Amino acid sequence: GGGSIEASYQALKRAYAESIKPLEEHYHYDSFFNLPLTDRDIEAKPFVLLIGQYSVGKTSFVNHLLGDPPKGYPGSNVGPEPTTDRFVA
Repeated sequence: GGGSIEASYQALKRAYAESIKPLEEHYHYDSFFNLPLTDRDIEAKPFVLLIGQYSVGKTSFVNHLLGDPPKGYPGSNVGPEPTTDRFVA
């Protein structure tokens, strides 16, 4: 349920604050890359990028993850010819 997700967020925040952030601060990580993570960064939905050659199963993989392979995400087409040369999110 929702409680386990919240517990996971709290555990990630604690691990970051206790283990990773001190290293970032010690080595001045923010001076050559990103600022330290915020709670919003940790709780944000991830971005996923799938890259691959034509007809290797990228769309089929996404449809499988969504749990509805016959229907898939809106606008998805799977076929023997290139069908996903554009993607709108």
